[in-house]
Amino acid sequence: MAGEKAGVLAQSGVTIREYLRKILLPSLLASIVTFVAIAFLGRLLPIPTFVSYALYAIPLLPMLYALAYPYAKISSKRVQINSKIPFFATYFAVMSTSDVSREELIWNIATEKILEPIASDMKKVYYLMAKLHRSMPEALRFLSKRTPSKVFADFLERLAYSLDSGVELKDYLLQEQETVMDDYETFYEGALYDLDVFKEVYSSLIISVVFMVTFVIIGPIITGQDVGTLSLFMFILVMITEVGVMLVIKYRMPEDKIWSEFAMNAFRKSKIMRGVLISLIGSIIAVFVTRFIIAPRFNIPILIQLAIITSPLAYLGKVFDREEKSIMLKDENFPAFMRSLSSSLAASGASLSLVLKYLSAHDFGVLTRDIKNLYKRLSMRIDNRKSWRYFAIDTGSWLIDIFSDIFNKSISLGADPEYVGTVISRNFERLIRLRRKRIQTVSSFKGVIYGITGAFAFSVASAFQVTLYMNKLSSNLEIQGDFLQNVLFLPSESTIQLTELILVAILVTHCLISSLSIKFADGGHFGNLFYYFAVLMWLAALGDYIGGFVMSKMMSFASVSSLLVWSSGVVP
Repeated sequence: MAGEKAGVLAQSGVTIREYLRKILLPSLLASIVTFVAIAFLGRLLPIPTFVSYALYAIPLLPMLYALAYPYAKISSKRVQINSKIPFFATYFAVMSTSDVSREELIWNIATEKILEPIASDMKKVYYLMAKLHRSMPEALRFLSKRTPSKVFADFLERLAYSLDSGVELKDYLLQEQETVMDDYETFYEGALYDLDVFKEVYSSLIISVVFMVTFVIIGPIITGQDVGTLSLFMFILVMITEVGVMLVIKYRMPEDKIWSEFAMNAFRKSKIMRGVLISLIGSIIAVFVTRFIIAPRFNIPILIQLAIITSPLAYLGKVFDREEKSIMLKDENFPAFMRSLSSSLAASGASLSLVLKYLSAHDFGVLTRDIKNLYKRLSMRIDNRKSWRYFAIDTGSWLIDIFSDIFNKSISLGADPEYVGTVISRNFERLIRLRRKRIQTVSSFKGVIYGITGAFAFSVASAFQVTLYMNKLSSNLEIQGDFLQNVLFLPSESTIQLTELILVAILVTHCLISSLSIKFADGGHFGNLFYYFAVLMWLAALGDYIGGFVMSKMMSFASVSSLLVWSSGVVP
């Protein structure tokens, strides 16, 4: 419907000059420098053939980055545009009823930072209309061929066709709201479906990583490779896998924040600072109790000690979680408030402050107090815009911040109140319903991560226990060391300790990055990850302890011991 698309650079928003100067030439220079450095190193040091092949592949990475950059930019921009489509369609519709010209309407949209990157694209439409004197349909078709979002391109094409047909802009945009929100819902639910599918991919990846870790722990006993080096390699592999999973989730999920940019008012700051103080003091006390009371008396694993130390952080995470649930509850009440406010304005024709005075006497749930404060500020007649800004700060909601700003600006420019209230309340309720679906999907994703974390720790601990038992068994065999070394390649005590520390680092890293993955999936505040991290640390610690305990009991059976002695060629 959008016709033939423009080139890759045009869709990504990067000019040829910027791409050559900032991406391609630096990448080419980095490739040349890296190639020369590797060639010089090859002349100084004897490097095996397979290692040299791997090293010479490194200079290709900057060039691959340069080639992939425009496509990655397009993918990121597409998700950002699709995420802002509901706000753009709402703003466009309500502003179309105000007393402004089409050029001024486009300019108002183009200067809204909250609508980026759509706002930057709409500036092109404005300049085509105001500077080059093109018609609005021509400018919209020009932009539709240069946007990477199919949803946005189809909207622009439909709008251009309707304007050419003589349809009134206001009437068309009201009818178009349903179509745009349906397209956005398809995009949103598609992203949630991708997350459902990705759970299976994530499970498969972690299972593969667990197998590799198990092989790295046990394999060197047979092959004679250095356990410490392989464990360090495994740490890097786990890091790459986990970070890759996190980035896929971050850039695939639609932008649906819960907290407003200015949500941290004095009341919330005081509660969060109290939570920070309690968690910090609790962690300090936990360090001293673990270090000087528990550890000297009980032989507990390192992971359990770390889990005890990080447990107080769960309180801080819960503080953020309670505030977040309060904000989401206010979101549930906002559409009813908008409908009441707009219909009262349209019916009575009174001023906004008088209508709010009447509405503040009604019950809007947790939003009632914020509405009363809004009325008090507006009745002082100092600054309407700041009054609505403080209303958004009090609620702390990202959605309320956007839609209340749209309402205030459209009413101040003379838009039809009833039309504005209808569009805002309908679109807001659609977004709330989609958010409920997201919460359900993310809850399932959290369950998968919790289960995988415990199983990961259990498998690692079990494999490590086998290594410890083999090492202990070899020390009790009354045979010559040379013969034993030809059968089993046992690590030294220092290597075993280093391997244990690396495995602990792998599990802690997994818990931290998994907490970030959950945060990016649910769109909540970063403070929530303290709670997720504490829970995952306990799951990893318990899995590690149970895995080590169960395997140690299994390996202590006499039948298993006899079998291992017989397999090494010694008859008891």
